[in-house]
Amino acid sequence: MPDDQSQRPPEDELLVIAAARNDPAAFAPLYEQHAPDIYRYCYVRLGHREAADDLTAKVFIRAIERLHQYKPQVGATFRSWLFAIAHNLLADEWRRRQDIRLIPPIEDLTHDDYPGPESLAIHHSEMERLRAALNHLPDRQREVIELRLVGFATNEIAETLDISIAAVKSAQARAYRTLRERLAEGVDS
Repeated sequence: MPDDQSQRPPEDELLVIAAARNDPAAFAPLYEQHAPDIYRYCYVRLGHREAADDLTAKVFIRAIERLHQYKPQVGATFRSWLFAIAHNLLADEWRRRQDIRLIPPIEDLTHDDYPGPESLAIHHSEMERLRAALNHLPDRQREVIELRLVGFATNEIAETLDISIAAVKSAQARAYRTLRERLAEGVDS
């Protein structure tokens, strides 16, 4: 049986949150800890560095503005609360913009590895196949997979998307099955 202590946010994080409620400058350690993951999530969803930078900033501005509303809960994390904010802001962004891409352009993913032309062509082809397969998933399934790729645990995905753990597991299983089928079809075709 899991210990309730392991399900609660760490005491030092709670102390930082309490301090930040009175002094926004005290929020800095939380920003430093969580900003890279929020940025990665935004970048994967938007596909543009500038847009990901802007949205990451908006997430933390909103978090500071609403920090007084954060209440630690068993099984929930501060990180998942931040990702729920990011998820909601991304949904707003999706409604406003039509040019958002799910996966970053190939040139952004390979800029520091200096692969040869053949490797680039293969990687580009694989990324296009994955992008196409992900784009055919229903929104809920795609969101679950994207959060899983960012490193979220099932309970964090459930809290972020405001759905049950069973719904996360079901959406994930369906998404993986659909992705396997779509990617296998592409290989055989």
